[in-house]
Amino acid sequence: MSIKLATGLWVFSNMQDRFCTDGYRETPRLPDIIGALAKLKGLKGVELQQTDITPEVPVKEVKRLLKDNGLVCSAVSTSLSHSRRFSLAGFAQQHQKTRNAAIDEGRKAVEIARALGTSDVVLRLFTDGFDYPFHVDYTAHWNTIISSIKTIAKFASPDVNISVVYKPREPRKFLAISSVGKALSMCQEIAMKNVGVALNFSHALMAGENPAESIAFLNRSNKLFQVYISDSYAPSDDLMVPGSLHLWETLEALFYLKNAKHKGFVTIDIQPQRMDPNQALQLALGNIAILWKKLERLDATELRKAQRTLNAVESQRIIRRVLLQG
Repeated sequence: MSIKLATGLWVFSNMQDRFCTDGYRETPRLPDIIGALAKLKGLKGVELQQTDITPEVPVKEVKRLLKDNGLVCSAVSTSLSHSRRFSLAGFAQQHQKTRNAAIDEGRKAVEIARALGTSDVVLRLFTDGFDYPFHVDYTAHWNTIISSIKTIAKFASPDVNISVVYKPREPRKFLAISSVGKALSMCQEIAMKNVGVALNFSHALMAGENPAESIAFLNRSNKLFQVYISDSYAPSDDLMVPGSLHLWETLEALFYLKNAKHKGFVTIDIQPQRMDPNQALQLALGNIAILWKKLERLDATELRKAQRTLNAVESQRIIRRVLLQG
């Protein structure tokens, strides 16, 4: 089994933050970004955001650019946290007109996905949450989010899947869908075949989870739709090169993806502020390719036998032999 790797156009953005407000570089033109991505060894897919489609670069032009460069659209994502209009809330917005506008952004992503030939849309609810005690009515907040996602999912059915990203915080102090458990609870409450979860390796670390366990947990219910891989120091979403910090955990996450025969893309989600994006991406692709190849040496039967003993010494010896020897 091979691994399908993708990345997002945002890797080439100017990486603006609150310290360097004019960004760390100039953002290249979209045709130049796609051209650069096509030169990276091992990359097959590109994720776009709904805001990447503009009158200057319409969806037909993006489709042509991807085809000419031998790439496919892996997914189309909707993020509302960059818009002042949705600063208080997007899908959880209690003001009907603003909430409808947020839902329309989700519908727009579905339409773009269909036009680009992908069956995956990702929703990032990073503006839906709270900052203070007594800030929101938690029940109403949750109910409104469920209703909004359901509306988009019905519009997307039956040919487009809706994946919801969970994350504990940022930019809100608390995000509504903050853990793998709450994400799966959302799926079970919505109870639609085309609604699932997008697991981000670094978000799982932020939530105090073991990413591999969360992957296994979601696969039990067939709700692992999308996977994003990066690395971080865990308290925050550092968006660093995968395998650079949590090497053992990255290998374990890939093992559980391979064991589950995950058919979707694994998307590299990094923001290399002080690195050349091309070099950072190639480093990330190389790390994943090396770890994936290491798994070919892993005897899953032997590992399962060791795991049944519940003796960590045996399983550690097996993994050490795979990862560190020869």
